[in-house]
Amino acid sequence: MLQKIHLWVGIVIGAIFSLSGLTGSILVFDDELDVYFNSNLWHVNPQPEPVRLDEATDKVRIEFPNHTLLLARLPREPHRSIEYWIENDKVIQLVYVNPWSLEILGKRDEHAGLLGFLHDFHVHLLAGDNGLLVNGFIGIVLLLTVLTGLWLAWPGWRKLLNALRIPRKESRLARWFALHRSVGLISMILLFTAALTGTAMVFYKQTNAALIAVFGGPGLPEPPLIEIAAPQVTPITPSELLKTAESTVPDAQATWLRFPSHPQAPFVVRLKHPENSHPNGTSYVALNTVTGEVLMNHDAKYSGTGQQIADLKYPLHIGTAAGLPGRLLMFAAGLAPSLLFVTGLYTWWYRRQKPQAKFTKARLT
Repeated sequence: MLQKIHLWVGIVIGAIFSLSGLTGSILVFDDELDVYFNSNLWHVNPQPEPVRLDEATDKVRIEFPNHTLLLARLPREPHRSIEYWIENDKVIQLVYVNPWSLEILGKRDEHAGLLGFLHDFHVHLLAGDNGLLVNGFIGIVLLLTVLTGLWLAWPGWRKLLNALRIPRKESRLARWFALHRSVGLISMILLFTAALTGTAMVFYKQTNAALIAVFGGPGLPEPPLIEIAAPQVTPITPSELLKTAESTVPDAQATWLRFPSHPQAPFVVRLKHPENSHPNGTSYVALNTVTGEVLMNHDAKYSGTGQQIADLKYPLHIGTAAGLPGRLLMFAAGLAPSLLFVTGLYTWWYRRQKPQAKFTKARLT
């Protein structure tokens, strides 16, 4: 019964597993590929003077007066531009600004280009929030598929090495099945990690709450609202707020800015410690845009165990938790579902076409 469930789940949605894995492999190196193929948006000539953050932000507001300013991705390297996220009529666009000359280098939709399309498919299945939710349930199915495959294929520790070999003198069916089993056994830990962390990111609220309940907090608090300022009060500039945030979390570099979406919302700075494996960091500072008061200070170094485990979801999913070797492993793991789908489908098809083919029970179990 378990073998039939594993078989039909693999056949019915194995193609989705394959596409998700292939897109995930490419997206492991998303930033590097985007910079390479869209260097006109990212590359600038660095200057000795400080980045003109306030003027660049004002430039975006002036050039796009009908848009809401959402986020700013700060340069990770000296020769990078600032990436601003703006929204109009529920359509998000990205604007790239030279932080010294203030030249607008270009604009594109959130999911523009091949990489944007692949990201939209991998995360949302091209269907927005509904696709994201479906993706979460597909992740659960993939987890069960990996576990059932492990149960069916596990030969025991003593026979493990022998089970990984591809027989040369057996029938074609036996060789294909052996390849299917070998790929599954070799990649099972990585596939399980990818499926588990991907599902946990979709259901992040429930996952974080469970981890904090089991392993302890404190967790990541919600930034508090602020009192609405009088109209004549001039807000503090982003550069001053950024300076306050970086002094609040020593030895951390700001990576993202989140601008207030309404008058009561704070200005939020995301920061990264050098040793943090998350590309964007997991420290946050929320500030009052009028008084400059620090409303929330979440330094990842002092998070509870539950929150620290929760913060590992994304680094584990893309491999950065183990540096470049981890990214290469996750890249390889993304190819495994395609190999498993093709070898499993072929094995099933071949057995149906040639039911009398030589294929011993020992090879199938």
